[in-house]
Amino acid sequence: MIITAYFIGEFHHQLLLWYLCTSVITFLAYAFDKSKAQRGLWRIKERTLHLLSLIGGWPGARIGQQVFRHKCQKRMFNFIFLGTVVINLSILIWLYSSIGITYLELFLGSLTDDVKFIENLQSIG
Repeated sequence: MIITAYFIGEFHHQLLLWYLCTSVITFLAYAFDKSKAQRGLWRIKERTLHLLSLIGGWPGARIGQQVFRHKCQKRMFNFIFLGTVVINLSILIWLYSSIGITYLELFLGSLTDDVKFIENLQSIG
């Protein structure tokens, strides 16, 4: 859905980059957690996995669940996960509303400023 919206020109490339980065981080968190679970070691807290999904990493979480067969059988975990997806997509839809677009532009502007700051640091060093 997100990639389709991007290709039809209705999705900012910075926002797509945000979803891709948070998805990769979340996917890696699922891989790390599964590895730790198999060895009986310290685990990532479920609320951390849910937070990563909530901020945009839910595509990576879903792929990680399927690839690693991780957290698939836990009903309550999956119920909360679904809630994070619904909340994230609801916020995304709101950001594209006439009221929310101002906040989206502020968010994207701050991302652009961060990238420019990093590029300036790299050119100095």
